[in-house]
Amino acid sequence: MPFDLNTAYFRRWLHRTAQVVNEQSSHFTDLDAAIGDADHGANLDRGFTAAAAAIAKDEPACPGALLTTVGSVLTNTVGGASGPLFGTVLRRMGKKLGEAETVTAEALGEALAAALASVQRLGDAVPGDKTLVDALAPAVAAYATALESGARTEDALRAAAVAAREGAEATAALQARRGRASYLGERSIGHPDPGATSTAIILTALYEATDRDVCSTSAPQGSARAEEASLDRTAPDRVGIVLVSHSREVAAATAELAKALTGMDDPAPIAAAGGTEDGRIGTSAELVRQALKEVDGGKGVAVVCDMGSAVLTLKALLAEGGLADGVRIADTPFVEGAVAALVTASVGGDLDMVIAAADDARGYRKM
Repeated sequence: MPFDLNTAYFRRWLHRTAQVVNEQSSHFTDLDAAIGDADHGANLDRGFTAAAAAIAKDEPACPGALLTTVGSVLTNTVGGASGPLFGTVLRRMGKKLGEAETVTAEALGEALAAALASVQRLGDAVPGDKTLVDALAPAVAAYATALESGARTEDALRAAAVAAREGAEATAALQARRGRASYLGERSIGHPDPGATSTAIILTALYEATDRDVCSTSAPQGSARAEEASLDRTAPDRVGIVLVSHSREVAAATAELAKALTGMDDPAPIAAAGGTEDGRIGTSAELVRQALKEVDGGKGVAVVCDMGSAVLTLKALLAEGGLADGVRIADTPFVEGAVAALVTASVGGDLDMVIAAADDARGYRKM
């Protein structure tokens, strides 16, 4: 049956996306548990459920307005990096499509290409980094190539969906170079990227929206299973993290930053041992002992020190003995190492993995 790239089509796409994300949320969560923080499925499910409800209530008048609305909802409701990334994709598409009531196949291709460029700028990612770009980039290219060869719009959309799925599957062989998965280094190899996988599902829905019979326009219910999976992560026997700094404020603030960047309600145990017992600049062996005891759940403790006497204090305590087995110092920058160590510990990494992830932070580049 013929179809137009009008508001009804894009509404079908977004409702189909919400439906499939709801169905696949536990799968996304399982993928994210292996190399991330196990919340990708629940976050996307919540975001697209909220988006479906928003466009059902407000009924945007044109495709551009529809995509812009959904992108804004995703940015505001999807946790972690996925919110701004997926939100940017849809908002950029919406801006590119403008106020046209019906868009051409070529205009859709231009909107997809603009979205790809925007998300690459935002995440500083290129194909091969093991991110959603590895699904989106080949899809954009396949769509453009199909149109240039004279294919029908639905066939070009199918080519995009196939390319996205192939790109997502290929991420399993890649080592992550962006995002939290990059903290795992070579240990990220062998696991498909959750963002690329969900992007392939979303682009498949873009093709499926060409068939009115496939797509339901009823707003999905939130996936209780995905929400349970995101919350049921308590693991009291995870590796603990201790931050030893010359400054009480720096240690405490870095611990809070690391916890926030895990995106988890229940990160691995982390304690700050900053400054002296009377609040001055320096390090205290007694505060370090207390922090080690606080976070030790039997799986070892990784200690991140800022410099100088912090390292010497830890080494002296280790030399004296009397500490629990499995206390190790990570040779890493303080802030980056703290984040890498806590993220890895929070997803269940053992002490070797946590130390390795923290050590990998020495190689992080910002330019």
